[in-house]
Amino acid sequence: MLSELNEIVKSILYVTAVLLIAIPLVCHAETAEVLPKRVFNLGTTYYHYFDIHKRYNQDGKAEDLATDFNTDLTSKVFTALSALDPLVGGRASLGRSVVDFTLTYRWWESWLAYGITDNLSVGVLIPFLYSKTDVNAFLDSSTANVGKNPFINSLAPLSVPGTVRLTTDDIQNLLGKGLDINGDGIIDIQGYGYKRVKTWSGTGIGDIELLGKYQFYKNVNWRLAFAGGVRFPTGDVDDPDNLADVPFGDGQTDIILRLHGDYIGIKNLCLNGTIRYDIQLPDKEKKRVPDSVDRPVTMNKEKVDRNLGDIFELEFMGNYAFTQWFSGGLKYRFTKKFKDHVDGSKGFAYSSLEDETNFMGHMAFAFLGFDTTQMYFDKTFPVPLSLRLEYRNRFAGKNNVTKSQYLSLSLNIFL
Repeated sequence: MLSELNEIVKSILYVTAVLLIAIPLVCHAETAEVLPKRVFNLGTTYYHYFDIHKRYNQDGKAEDLATDFNTDLTSKVFTALSALDPLVGGRASLGRSVVDFTLTYRWWESWLAYGITDNLSVGVLIPFLYSKTDVNAFLDSSTANVGKNPFINSLAPLSVPGTVRLTTDDIQNLLGKGLDINGDGIIDIQGYGYKRVKTWSGTGIGDIELLGKYQFYKNVNWRLAFAGGVRFPTGDVDDPDNLADVPFGDGQTDIILRLHGDYIGIKNLCLNGTIRYDIQLPDKEKKRVPDSVDRPVTMNKEKVDRNLGDIFELEFMGNYAFTQWFSGGLKYRFTKKFKDHVDGSKGFAYSSLEDETNFMGHMAFAFLGFDTTQMYFDKTFPVPLSLRLEYRNRFAGKNNVTKSQYLSLSLNIFL
């Protein structure tokens, strides 16, 4: 009887070992595999982005992140200049803004998953984000034809005696609280109410996801699974009064849908295809509503009705186990976001918040994995865990997605 019990225990341990090894080595979490019953997965991933300077425009070409902020500061930008247009024989201009943005991301994701049955796993994912925008902004006043005149306490053509060119600090004041021309402490030209355009950084929780995955088919060659869940609006949204901040969330709830398919008919190889679809539910959000998508500075502010476009992704992955401990693979992901729909009650140009929101991106991944599960059952390593080093490159895109790369390191512990 005791010998039979020992054999049963050994068999259970062996099957559990095989299942655990299959998760990190042959495939990983974004496949049709699920956790074995009563097994926990505690994990975290660190994303180290290379500094980001570029984005893809509506034609798919790379351009500077701050392209829309590098502009001639004419009456198109500051409407208070329009009265001076006839006096200068064209567009009144304060000069040209010269702005450079560099994004730095240091992001973490942590998760806890549990196998309820051998076909059903549930889990929660919590992002913790550090983002920084390095800003270099100044005014090139060499092309200016108007300036400030403290003697008449007004803006005037440079040809008027006593008129001097505006400084970078003057432009910051125009964007912010307003411009005091003669220095008496009274605002003479109303500002736009923005915070000072300068380097910004922030740390916080992103949008938390609650997910479940059900494996509805499995044989010696194929695995199929459906996953679904909710992404909650727990991350801070964009500050409409800050031109340099990075939001940690979109502000609305998402319904998450996934379909995973694995082909495992070749020894040590997992071929995966995954379809993702995120339904972004309608919400209300306070936004600046500019007259045009490429002229973001505006006084118009309203709590608008939004229905952000849904997101579709298609992914293909191949992962090969070189040994019981080492694996590696390649992955490609296509992302398509549909156009946002925005409306309000103040008659603003709401289409400016819709234009160029239907973005697209192409990403390539390469990764290496290391796993200690077999060593754990051989009693040569104290903990069953896996490590994964991954490189990601968004090599093409459209409509304001960043041209970006990162290295990530993931740790999974199985309990």
